[in-house]
Amino acid sequence: MYGASAVDAYDRIAARAQDLREIYQAGAVPAHDDVAAEPQIEPSSDPLSVALPPGAWLVTRGADGARAYQRDGALRFDDGVLRTRDGADVLGYPRGDARGALPVPLRLPAADVALSRTADTRIAADGTVAYTRAAIDPRTGERSVERVAIGRIALARFPAGTHPPRVDATHVAAPPGVVPHLGTPADGTFPGLAPFSRESGAIDVDAGIERLDEAYRQFQALGAAARTRANVDKTTLDLLK
Repeated sequence: MYGASAVDAYDRIAARAQDLREIYQAGAVPAHDDVAAEPQIEPSSDPLSVALPPGAWLVTRGADGARAYQRDGALRFDDGVLRTRDGADVLGYPRGDARGALPVPLRLPAADVALSRTADTRIAADGTVAYTRAAIDPRTGERSVERVAIGRIALARFPAGTHPPRVDATHVAAPPGVVPHLGTPADGTFPGLAPFSRESGAIDVDAGIERLDEAYRQFQALGAAARTRANVDKTTLDLLK
């Protein structure tokens, strides 16, 4: 019994320490609600880095095809596809409207990627992902520049009171039977994004240290109780000899 209790106590210490290790990880989802804090927004020079409004999640698709939700808005293009820091596809709406549409990966046109005509990619406050296409007319030699939008990023929000299960440090899943509301930034149901911004960790340092200290003290108390029990058992055996 004491062995199992000691393992449980050690697991609590490890879980509390994990929250503290993720303090400064963008989009981190704490394992324990009692150390959660409002995320801090910091400026960024990256035009593909955005901060999400409170309660909103990016809709992503992993290599296994599974949908997940995260708040880390440090995005990038990889092979012409808009992806998260960890390589998941960012889903959105190529036509810009979420009504009656399913979110799909947002991609740059293959021809423009092949011809290196996708300069100045950036994300606007309304979630529009766009780039500058430069072209030269082969007959006249005249140069033209146009702004091309490939779609708008999808956002998800879970019903009030929903606690989406944590997949890992930065991802959550939809609870069984729960369908999140999907939309786009600044569509009347979601606020806009904060471009050129990044979200720092959403974990309260002081609360995290306090909870870790509590876990350590519980472990020490358990150890003291086990030692006391061992001494009593030894004394009892000595008396029976």
